[in-house]
Order: sequence, then C-alpha cells, then structure tokens
Amino acid sequence: MTLGLTAGAMGGCSLSACAGGPLMPRIDIAGGENGGFYFEFATELSRALVAAGIAGESRALRTEASVENLRLLGEGRAQLGLALADTADAERHSPTAKSELRALGRVYQNYFHCIVPADSPITKLHDLAGARLGVGAAGSGTWVTGQRILAASGLSQGSNPPRQRKLGYVDGLAALKAGDIDAHFLFGGIPVAAISELASGARLRLLDLSDVLVTLRAQFPGLYDRVVIPKDTYPAIAEVETVGVANLLMCRTDLPDPVAAAVVRLLVDRAAELVPRHSAGIQFLTPETLIGTSTTPLHSAAAETYRDMHG
Repeated sequence: MTLGLTAGAMGGCSLSACAGGPLMPRIDIAGGENGGFYFEFATELSRALVAAGIAGESRALRTEASVENLRLLGEGRAQLGLALADTADAERHSPTAKSELRALGRVYQNYFHCIVPADSPITKLHDLAGARLGVGAAGSGTWVTGQRILAASGLSQGSNPPRQRKLGYVDGLAALKAGDIDAHFLFGGIPVAAISELASGARLRLLDLSDVLVTLRAQFPGLYDRVVIPKDTYPAIAEVETVGVANLLMCRTDLPDPVAAAVVRLLVDRAAELVPRHSAGIQFLTPETLIGTSTTPLHSAAAETYRDMHG
C-alpha cells in the first residue's frame, strides 16, 4: 500500500462548529488504485474533511480497494474506507474479521465491466470458458464480485473454467492491450478513466452481464442491481446492461459519535464537491439514498443523524 494525497489545514469549523479545533487530529481514508473512483472520491473527501474542520489532517490512501480497505479499517490504520456492499457483507460474516465495521452511507453506484477487444470472438459471459481472464487485484472488490459472477454463471465449476490472473486496473488493462489476456474484469464508477484512455486508442467492447443477475439476487438478496453503462460512456463502446453494487463509506463502531455525525452532514451538505469531476454514474449523496446501505448496518450516530435530517 502507498499513501496518496495529504490535506493540511484548509479552513475553519464550518460543519463541526469546533471552536477549540478539529474533531479529530487525523482521519485517513482507505481509497483505491490511482485512476479509479475510489481514490478520486477519497481524495475529495479528504480535502472536505479538513476544510470543514472535522479533521486536522487527512490522507487518501492508495490501496487495492475493498478487501484491503476493510482490513486497514479493522487494524485501525485508516479511520474511514470505501468498500463494495457485497464485500462489506462478506467481511461482516467472516470468522477472521478483526473488528465490527459499520457504514456511514451509500455514496455511489459501481458498475461491473467485462472488457474484451472489439474483434474478440467472446460475445457473452459463457464464452469466457477457457479464456485468459484478468479478475482484479487480490485485495479488491472486483475479485470478490467476479468470483460470485463466475460461480453464478457456472463457469468456475465447469469442465473448462477461465484461466484467472489477479490483475488490478493498470496491470489488467495493460495485459489486455498487449494481448496477454482475452478479457478483464473491472469494477468502478463510470467512466473509469483508465478504460477511457485505453478505448481512445484501441477498439474495445463490454459484455452484457445481466443474465447472471437472477442467480446472484437469489443467492445474495439485497446486494445486486441491474444497471446500464450508456452508449459512448467510453469511446465507441455500445450500451450494455451489467451488474451494479453500491459503494459504501465504512468506519469502525468505535469512531466517535460526533465525528460520524459530522461526516454524514458533510456528505449531504457538500455533495457537489465530492462527486468526481467526470462522473457519469449514479450518486447517492442525499439523506434519502445515503441511508440505503444494504445488509451493512449504519453507525449508530450516522443513523441518528439521518433521522434528524428527515425531521
């Protein structure tokens, strides 16, 4: 893991109303890979926390995303972190979980991408049988959700399963460009900058993954949505339906109540500042939608703050 943006003192206590100083001296946010929405959102949130007087200092941490982020939270090496709702659900039920984690809100929608070259004979999910497949980094939500998709489709139990390689954003797209893999899984808000960059110089397609949703929803109720990646979200790539999962802002149960409440109000009051600049996807930064954290319970102070905001 490497460290990303560090924010210094950037303003007063507009949200925390803390004349004596910030609510916490430092709040580190476990984000994601550079170029992805996790890290972009964490960077903007880091700046906002300092500007609002909630944190004296804040860092957005470059990580392998959901799985690593939850581990860093559990170990106390980050105070906030981003995670896919299905990964958070799996972690809550893991016997190796280091501490109880809670959500502060549902912040944006993630869209599952299965990327292939435009001239590939792979046109549907089941064509991945025997293919060389990038499945996300080992510490990523892409890998967790991808394994569920492969299992729900029957591919991972079939006689000719995909030949999986654990590759993150950068390495996976580079391998796809070089012809070292046939397809690559990637999960993120849209558009993913790294895909846009590759698609500007190479012809790509996205696979429709909607067929697997019925099985996923039956196995894991309340976690998976049918979503659309619109036409030309990426250069010359047609519209497809795919699997969507909410992205949650997570914390530990021992995050102080005043901090949890202040972060919730920040998410609502400064929503426009927290949406990555080129976002084309669904954002959930209102009290009505932030509260929908699927199977992951809200931090008690966050729940109380949402109740107060609803009147």
